[in-house]
Amino acid sequence: MSSNMIRWGGWAGVAAGVMFGLSGILSLIAPPQRILSSFSDYLIEVVIVVAFALAMVAIAGLHALQTQSRRYGWLGAVGALLAFVGYAIVLVSVHITTLAGGEPILTVRLVGGLAVLIGSILLGAMTIRARILPWWCGVLLIVGFPLGDILEMVVFVGSENIVFAIVGG
Repeated sequence: MSSNMIRWGGWAGVAAGVMFGLSGILSLIAPPQRILSSFSDYLIEVVIVVAFALAMVAIAGLHALQTQSRRYGWLGAVGALLAFVGYAIVLVSVHITTLAGGEPILTVRLVGGLAVLIGSILLGAMTIRARILPWWCGVLLIVGFPLGDILEMVVFVGSENIVFAIVGG
């Protein structure tokens, strides 16, 4: 079971990277609207949903891989769980808001984002400590989420997904 989860997690990480990259490119071409009104809005929405779902499978695969190391420990498991649950919360809250066409559920989304942030930092630190994967994989987990958020605010819409594509792929 564990080797299958590791394999599926690896493939899911690559596919999530491709999907996040595609959503970033689509967002540059046709920036998504708050209310779904065109084919491109729906396409971006579907691509992002698939990307987040695949990222969650990748986190589960990463956790399954690293449980083989004693150095990963309970902090790694907590980090993986927080990142997984955080991505699920962000995914659901963002898409319920978009599909309903209403005001964003900011508090719920912020809780999800905070869970992803803390979980990614813990998971990244424990990835470095476990020494199963190269150290830079842990560094990407630590800096990917905050860097993506900063770029989204400063540079352009869709840049966060391009950062996620690099981290996930």
